[in-house]
Amino acid sequence: MFYTTLQRIDIGRKVFTHEMTKSEAAKEFMVSEQSIVNYVKEYMKANKISVIPDVDNVLDIKTPNYSEMTKDQLIVEIMKKDIEVARAKKGYTVKGGGKTKEFSSLKDANTK
Repeated sequence: MFYTTLQRIDIGRKVFTHEMTKSEAAKEFMVSEQSIVNYVKEYMKANKISVIPDVDNVLDIKTPNYSEMTKDQLIVEIMKKDIEVARAKKGYTVKGGGKTKEFSSLKDANTK
């Protein structure tokens, strides 16, 4: 399909603002997921939003709806974020949990 610049920017906006995921947009607009990534970049450029280095992974992340959480749930989420930040500062991340917990070094990763 061929879309005008304004249509591509609008599709990019929908994915960027999490109205739909990258894969949902690709199916609905009958284009590849890479095209959707390019549309998001086009939207970001048009709105002078600085480019995120790994936009592919960011697009499919769903942010929790904090307004619907209880106070205790919010405290737990904040604690998780604080732990993630502390680990990033020390140079590692953790994937999995329990017996499958895996520590990954960020030494070779670009953190800027």
